[in-house]
Amino acid sequence: MRFLVSLLLLSILQAPAQTTVPLPARELRGSWIATVHNINWPSEPGLPATRQKEQLQRLIQSAHDHGLNCLIFQVRPAGDALYDSNIEPWSPYLSGLMSLPPSPKWDPLEFAIQEAHRLGMELHAWFNPYRALAGDKHSPSADHIRRTKPEWTVKYGRDWWMNPGIPEVRQRAVDVILDVTRRYDVDGIHMDDYFYPYPITGADKKPVPFNDAAAYAQYNGLGGMTQSLTAWRRQNVDETVRAIYTGIKGIKRTVKFGISPFGLWRPNHPEGTGGGLDPYEELGADSRKWLQQGWVDYLTPQLYWTIDRPKLGFTTYYDWWLEQNTAGRHIWPGMNSSKVGDDRNAGEILKQISVLRERGLRMTPGHFHWNFGALDKNLGKLGTYAKERAYNIHALPPASPWLSNVALPAPLIEKFAEGKRFRWGFKDVRWEGYSRWWVIQAMIEGKWRTVEVTFKDQKELAWPANASAVAVRAAGKSWEVGEAAVVGR
Repeated sequence: MRFLVSLLLLSILQAPAQTTVPLPARELRGSWIATVHNINWPSEPGLPATRQKEQLQRLIQSAHDHGLNCLIFQVRPAGDALYDSNIEPWSPYLSGLMSLPPSPKWDPLEFAIQEAHRLGMELHAWFNPYRALAGDKHSPSADHIRRTKPEWTVKYGRDWWMNPGIPEVRQRAVDVILDVTRRYDVDGIHMDDYFYPYPITGADKKPVPFNDAAAYAQYNGLGGMTQSLTAWRRQNVDETVRAIYTGIKGIKRTVKFGISPFGLWRPNHPEGTGGGLDPYEELGADSRKWLQQGWVDYLTPQLYWTIDRPKLGFTTYYDWWLEQNTAGRHIWPGMNSSKVGDDRNAGEILKQISVLRERGLRMTPGHFHWNFGALDKNLGKLGTYAKERAYNIHALPPASPWLSNVALPAPLIEKFAEGKRFRWGFKDVRWEGYSRWWVIQAMIEGKWRTVEVTFKDQKELAWPANASAVAVRAAGKSWEVGEAAVVGR
């Protein structure tokens, strides 16, 4: 109560300075953290829980230190769970044995959310909707879908897949994702590019068909119209995407839903480009439709090509996607940073970031690195260049006004501990239900800089070094920012 009274007294002094603080810069800076095959984490299955936690905490801290503000954390690689689930078994990438919980038991997803939020970062839970087993290294447990519902699965190459043509399979994907949406404080839900599997060729060099003939015969035409096999497959995937989007919004409207499809929609779009794989026909992925129907809040086409590659260029496809964005969603492409040192250098990745920024009037920029190992291991000095050149100015994720657009008031600020610390809060605590983040800016050497982002429950910090004034804004659930309150040294 004493704190609130003092804040009320300070509010009158703060008011004249509120309009002098520039708005923070905006850019989504993210990366995938992959768990399948232990690509990024944990380094190997079967590590003690304390070691797993240390590794995950270090990765998230490293992401923050490199300047990222969003992580996509893989929690369902293949019909399993890197969180406490009543639907699917514990992932073998944790313990080495499917369904065996970590010992002592802990929840990696919950831990990742807490650590990311502590550092002012978003955490998106990443799901593979239909892959049942990735390779043959880990045997399915008795409670895995391969054992409980083998008739729902199809072997294709080395992997097992859940058959998207079976309605119960699609519902299972929806149920798994909505269960996480309901129980965890995630900022986003993310799906990757594996819908129907990427085609493989047999020993005869001919394409191997995906064996869903029985499901096609049983379920095609139930809606009153008989479709071709590929059109029916696209409908199956469309139904899953739409059900997930509407389901998420029915539970937590401001949780973002994003998909990272193959970089092109179809060959020859735009005209004269592309060739080979047709995701629309071969993967059942009508990614342009999802974007234009507004079934995603952000699309992350995997633009894994270099800028100067003929026909398959990073810039060419980004510009094409911008033209298709009739619903005004975010387009934050994926960049293949893991290829640094192979067919590109770190400068190529920085150039791609610049391409996105140059188009900032058409789309608030954003991007994701595949995968975080490129930054964390400093491939070709990419991590160093990112910190020193690309991310030397702090940026907030772009706002999503179709999800939330609340006009948040300025908080009230109080210095204490002889001016070494400051704290803040709303005059009317009811506003806390509409905010999610705090954005701290500081006047240093005559210039306002964003110096920190904290989660909603962290309302106290040390006074920034060399700062002559500090400003605090509330940010809402979709990163809309409120008025700034200012206090001087």
